[in-house]
Amino acid sequence: MSSRVRTSVGEDYLEHLAAAHPFTQQEPNHQLQAILCALETTYVKATIQLSDLVAKAGSFVQPLELKSTLIALSVDPHSDDGWCLDPRGLLTLHLSPESHQTLGLTGKKMPFKAHKEKHTVSIPLQPNAESATNRGKRDTALAAWDRRRVEAGVGPWSVIYSANDEGRVAGENQHAELVQRVKCEVRASQSVRIPVVSLSTRPSDLEAAEDWDTDMGALFEWAGLAGLGSQRLNSFDRPDAYVAVYEPPEPSVLGDVTHLRWRGLLCPDFVQSVINAVVSGSGASQFASITSHAFPMTPVSYIPIGKDGTPSASSPARVPSPDAEDSWCVILVREGGKTKWCKAESIGPLDARWG
Repeated sequence: MSSRVRTSVGEDYLEHLAAAHPFTQQEPNHQLQAILCALETTYVKATIQLSDLVAKAGSFVQPLELKSTLIALSVDPHSDDGWCLDPRGLLTLHLSPESHQTLGLTGKKMPFKAHKEKHTVSIPLQPNAESATNRGKRDTALAAWDRRRVEAGVGPWSVIYSANDEGRVAGENQHAELVQRVKCEVRASQSVRIPVVSLSTRPSDLEAAEDWDTDMGALFEWAGLAGLGSQRLNSFDRPDAYVAVYEPPEPSVLGDVTHLRWRGLLCPDFVQSVINAVVSGSGASQFASITSHAFPMTPVSYIPIGKDGTPSASSPARVPSPDAEDSWCVILVREGGKTKWCKAESIGPLDARWG
């Protein structure tokens, strides 16, 4: 089954876009360079015991609200189990049938036929979210899980994490820690055929709506090719028709494209700082685009956000896998003193976000 795509149009501030996508691993941007190159962030690679992380939750989880200053993600590609701690302070475990049965914590079955034996367990780490009895049962189960992993030769969890307050998750069973600095990577392309962009809402007329879908699809295809540095966009490109046939959206003009990329665990605050910089400087270029890719192995890839900025306590079910997808691309243009944008979102078939 192929991925599913949704396109939407709006104006002005994209205030909660980053908060809805908590585990971003790559973010390129075109046609805007000034302040963006100075933006940097860090994340940490470490091996830790999950029980240590939970024991220290009081140092990074807000006790009275759904908020954590630290996010973390297990990154063992050879394990059938995985987990993440998201910005709500919610620990989500994705468990194989064997691990779910042994762990003894109540979970939910995956709503996908081929994965119905797998479970997710959601554990809020705020101290008032559960009774002392349930917290004790939870902590005992997680500590026993850590011991079983050591006894089986698997060892502690390989994780990456990011802390807004530069904090660490050091514990007595932590074995390694490596701070990764994420800097902007820049690539410039000259003499590129660039579309002249004017955004409009999707028409209600069926035939006109089909034309709009085609035009938007072509525009996002161009943005994707620009992100890849494709030579198909070059004004001097003359490929053999049997090898490749591509025409950029018309009308177009010749110009230069600057591609900026950050790659690593990018916390929502950092992603939002990139979005804000692009929105505030969108008039400096003909148009700009931002593309974001989520980590494929995270059990939580999307958090519904209310208009008031309040995150939902639940997230759509999702099966982590190396080929899982959750990507979005926003194209921004300054028209009539306002920043207009068009957003395309793509998710994989094993994601219940849209039903």
